[in-house]
Amino acid sequence: MIDASREVMSLDLRTYGEDALAQRVLSIDEETRRRIGEKAWDHMPKSGLLAYAVTCAAIEILEGGAREPRWKRRKIKGTWPGH
Repeated sequence: MIDASREVMSLDLRTYGEDALAQRVLSIDEETRRRIGEKAWDHMPKSGLLAYAVTCAAIEILEGGAREPRWKRRKIKGTWPGH
């Protein structure tokens, strides 16, 4: 399991262009946060990037189905605090 806070999940989602889910993940319950962390572990072998795995897992859990993030590459500038 990947143990990421809601805030970290939100930042990861934003860096892949998932602004609506980034906002939504801030108010999820603890069980949903745990499920995303478990599912993120399943995505690690495909990507090797923690942020990508968390993003894919959040999409799958919150939307009820898997899909690719809006952006294939992370965009840090303008999405990460202080950048």
